[in-house]
Amino acid sequence: MAKSVNYSEVDAMKDIDGALAKIDVEAQQRVLEWASSKHGVKLRAQFDVDVSSPHQKSPQPQRATDIKAFLVQKRPESFYERVACLVYFLEKFADQAEVGTKDISKANSDARLSKLTNPAVFVKHATHTYGYLTALGKRKFAISARGEAVVEALPDRTKVEEALAANPFGKKARRKRSKK
Repeated sequence: MAKSVNYSEVDAMKDIDGALAKIDVEAQQRVLEWASSKHGVKLRAQFDVDVSSPHQKSPQPQRATDIKAFLVQKRPESFYERVACLVYFLEKFADQAEVGTKDISKANSDARLSKLTNPAVFVKHATHTYGYLTALGKRKFAISARGEAVVEALPDRTKVEEALAANPFGKKARRKRSKK
């Protein structure tokens, strides 16, 4: 079968991305498995995602190279959880020990998510209100132990609540520690 010279690999990726964006995660999985079987292409496993039970904790990724797939797997429900997921990904899989707001915005764009309207505000609240990030100085941030626990618990909301309870943050947490 002759291959078209005018149709590039990038064109194929755009078409596939457009088609997959229109269907749910389970259907995406079936389509990809069908296509790999039909064309005899072995897919490299990035994630072992169990899409049958959305509340069951998915295993941690073996090798995450796709930030978009990582965010789809984690399904953050707020901008602050999204920021924590982005920083977690950058630290754990992109080997960035510290990240700035521009790094977070770029990662958000790379994940093809809606634009963070004011990333500095989301980063500030993720750090000072929710405790998901730790400020390192010079406008650099890292994922905190609390943020790491939340991201690892996602998408299971029960496990997220347990992670938040196990990693208290703020004035209430300090009061509880001082009373003991």
